[in-house]
Amino acid sequence: MNATRLSRSAPSLRQHPARRPSSPPFWRRPGHLVLETCVEDVEGVRISARVGADRAELGENLTASGTTPSIGTVEAAIFAAAEQVEERRTRLGAHWAQTAQSAPFGLRVLIRPRGGPYVYNSDEGRAMIADVRRIAALAREMGEFTRPQVVAGAGTHLPPAVELGFVVGALTDDGAVDRGLVRLLVSMADGAPVTFHRAFDQCRDTVEAYGDLGGLGVDYVLTSGASDSPEEASAMIAGLATSDGPTVIAASGGLGIGPEGLGSLVAATGVREVHMRCPQPGIGPGEPQRTDQEMVRRAVEAARAVTLPPRA
Repeated sequence: MNATRLSRSAPSLRQHPARRPSSPPFWRRPGHLVLETCVEDVEGVRISARVGADRAELGENLTASGTTPSIGTVEAAIFAAAEQVEERRTRLGAHWAQTAQSAPFGLRVLIRPRGGPYVYNSDEGRAMIADVRRIAALAREMGEFTRPQVVAGAGTHLPPAVELGFVVGALTDDGAVDRGLVRLLVSMADGAPVTFHRAFDQCRDTVEAYGDLGGLGVDYVLTSGASDSPEEASAMIAGLATSDGPTVIAASGGLGIGPEGLGSLVAATGVREVHMRCPQPGIGPGEPQRTDQEMVRRAVEAARAVTLPPRA
């Protein structure tokens, strides 16, 4: 990947620099195990928000490990999540902002131009940059749902209904983080949270990669431990989870763990966030990957029942 040529193709880089807050908003530091679902359609987002998941990663073609959804799908997903959040806040009453349930729903959009290896050429890199830039612009256009709302006369801000973020990943031919491309993607995100996906598990050196990603402004790293050995995978995740850097999200599916195993996963690794697919049973690889509401519900209940370790 030629980062210099890519930067020349992205004139809006200077117009929309990444804005990293000095400290994360309160909803990124909840007191419970965070559950992020992996979904393929707007209905999966709606189910996740309605049942009580904290976030959903939205991608298409999950049987190919996911690709970027259309911008129309992203817009519809923002509306769907916002509707569920507004219903919840209405039930909470006029003082909903003073409760723990006031957090927005996290919608994370996968940015991946194709299935297959995570090494991208210049054309694919430009497509990824353009997708992030246009989706970030959509979030600004839909600021009624995606930006904190000012309370008239009070000088305070209410949490948004939806916190939109991005899920990205890119490697070099020798298995390192593609720093040039990732830096541009983070810059185009307009300050939205960025996750580096399971391309991380294919890095030549996960410790080196984790340090690189922290320096690039990445907020989260999704991993299943980069090993076929459950013991080695757990040890790797535990080491990163206690490090000073991006928040570690454990990909439970890659570890072979369902809702019933979340307590054991946290005990073994110390993670405070998990990522899980909740597909309807009996779906073939060529069929739409629908989300099973009851499985999401079980996962939410299991996540809330977990006792978390103290924060470092």
